[in-house]
Amino acid sequence: MKKKVQIGAKEMISLMVLFEMGTSMMSIPGRNAGKDAWIAILISTVLGAMLFVCYGSLHRRFPNLLMTQYCRTLLGKRAGSTLAFLYIVFFLYGGARDLRDTGILIADRTLQHTPLTVICGLMVVLVMYVVYLGIEVAGRTAIIMLILLLLLGLATNILILLAGIVDMGNILPIAEHGWQPIWQVVYSQAVMLPYGEMVTFAMILPTLKKEYRANGIGISAILLGGLLLSIITLSNVLALGEDVFKRATYPLLTMISKVEISDFIDRVDVIGVMSVIIFDFFKILIFYYAAVKAAEDVLRIPYHKLILPFGLIMLVSCVLMALNYQDHLQTGELVLKWLFPIFAVFFPILLLIVSWLRKT
Repeated sequence: MKKKVQIGAKEMISLMVLFEMGTSMMSIPGRNAGKDAWIAILISTVLGAMLFVCYGSLHRRFPNLLMTQYCRTLLGKRAGSTLAFLYIVFFLYGGARDLRDTGILIADRTLQHTPLTVICGLMVVLVMYVVYLGIEVAGRTAIIMLILLLLLGLATNILILLAGIVDMGNILPIAEHGWQPIWQVVYSQAVMLPYGEMVTFAMILPTLKKEYRANGIGISAILLGGLLLSIITLSNVLALGEDVFKRATYPLLTMISKVEISDFIDRVDVIGVMSVIIFDFFKILIFYYAAVKAAEDVLRIPYHKLILPFGLIMLVSCVLMALNYQDHLQTGELVLKWLFPIFAVFFPILLLIVSWLRKT
């Protein structure tokens, strides 16, 4: 008899925080709010926690079912299977976008002469290997990586303070242009990235041990991750100033590169690059795992037989999805504003309403 996969609260929270930070560490959602971006992130965190209640409520009603399974239960076989298939595409697309983001970062910062396809291919191979080992292994690894990254983050912040590049005047006056710009980026950027993407965990929550409540775990992880992301954003503004913060391709790495203490501490940006890659890796991993599990359910093909073909699909999609970096960014803005809300908000709320009406 096949052993049921189960992970505990620590593993689930670690996976969620790493996923939440993911590419957000790189791009900093809500940057259009300028020096008030950290406020936009705090507001988005609260809204993201409220949104997760929807996912957690569906899990409470169907504790042993994947999202793709209760889609069919609530909407019927034909409509439910169609929606489940669309979620497979959604998960693959999300993973492919993040894979390209990571590949571009590595190519830009460390392996300038290595083709993007090679970098992304190596990343996909590593992701496939961890998924092959299972979500339990990923969860245990996530705990170790999260602790390591938190310690590195603490050390980096200490170095930033010692380097004397922090200027408290960079955040003043707060909400100088009113609250409209803040609310605008909350809607267009900061809620969907990363909190709307947390719908991916509807494919992982059934593995949570039954003594834990999904809503409590999810909200705790979102609040922790949101607080960390807000602190990082605030640090960027204090160290860089509003103008550089908004213009920099990678604000976090730009900030860390300014750290220079005497003649013996320099080039600390290597720590930043390593941290961002680890965060992004786990986000790609979770998108990929969700896609494979969804396809296993919908296509009735064993999980392990899908790992290689789905890895190739993600790699090809990553390479072909945009002509250049600017095109990649513009497409991402449109997707966040119009496509992600459909899968992250509309469909989950629809499923929850149907479950209420059917008293399931």
